[in-house]
Amino acid sequence: MADKLNWGILATGGIARQFAGGLKVSKTGTLTAVGSRTVESATKFTDQYGGKPYGSYDEVLADPDVEAVYIALPHHMHYDWTIKCAEAGKAILCEKPFTLNALEAQRALNEVRRHKVFFMEAFMYRCHPQTHKLQELLAENAIGDVRVVNSEFGFHAGKNWDNFRADGSLGGGGLMDVGTYCVSLTRLVAGAEPESAHYCAFIGAKGYDEIGSGCMKFPGEFTASFGTGVHVDLKNGAWIYGTEGKIHVENPWKASNGKLTLYKKGSEPESWEIHSTNDELYGIEADAVAEFLEAKECPYMTLEDTVNNMRALDMLRASAGLVFAAETKA
Repeated sequence: MADKLNWGILATGGIARQFAGGLKVSKTGTLTAVGSRTVESATKFTDQYGGKPYGSYDEVLADPDVEAVYIALPHHMHYDWTIKCAEAGKAILCEKPFTLNALEAQRALNEVRRHKVFFMEAFMYRCHPQTHKLQELLAENAIGDVRVVNSEFGFHAGKNWDNFRADGSLGGGGLMDVGTYCVSLTRLVAGAEPESAHYCAFIGAKGYDEIGSGCMKFPGEFTASFGTGVHVDLKNGAWIYGTEGKIHVENPWKASNGKLTLYKKGSEPESWEIHSTNDELYGIEADAVAEFLEAKECPYMTLEDTVNNMRALDMLRASAGLVFAAETKA
């Protein structure tokens, strides 16, 4: 475990700001450098969060004080910059989705392994104690054999949204942004990979899935459904149903104002409230990187898990006819 870890951040958008807020309350992390396309943007960011401002991403990787890099760039840039970070010998925490398809993910992680650096895809909810409690209950067979998972994650951006997530050529849309969480959680609960998957989506004029619903079938008597979108407000929770009961996770992604409740046959409901602020959520994630730095990967979100999540997303996209111009073709 690293007692202290010096971080660089690539990009200065909303998710970069959330992670920077997390570093302020983290036990191990310090923001050392921030890279943007302009030094003005980086300076505005560092004035608020600290660190040295750079007018390029390469300068962050060249800074000898930077030990770990948080890649907060648009989806289609994750592949190239993961490889560049690996070549620079930096530990890597990369925003989800890791890449635009599983082929890119495998190729990038081959370079990560070759350069022997730490890597984790930034599914912050995987590091949170609420998720660990859910896993504990499932391991204890608290609801018997799991049969169904229903989850949703969606938000309502304006129709004239000026964001890369509203560009179908760059991997925009609900599935690759917030829908990835639903796929990730379902796979975590299943402990297996989907045998089949289908995604029903409304693809707008800009070529991205504005709203959509998906279903997956896993080995055994296990199915799952999810709802997602970037133009619809959803409840953003999860229900897990088993042969002996069910579990409701009110806020599985952010864990800021929800609770986890176990409903078991013949028993009164039992609840756990494992709250955190948004800063604490990302601080916990940063500390997980430090904790498992020497191991080169975090057990909460392994390299194999990342590739398998991308494979599931590939299956869902293929069923909906979602193709990204920016993605690497086999």
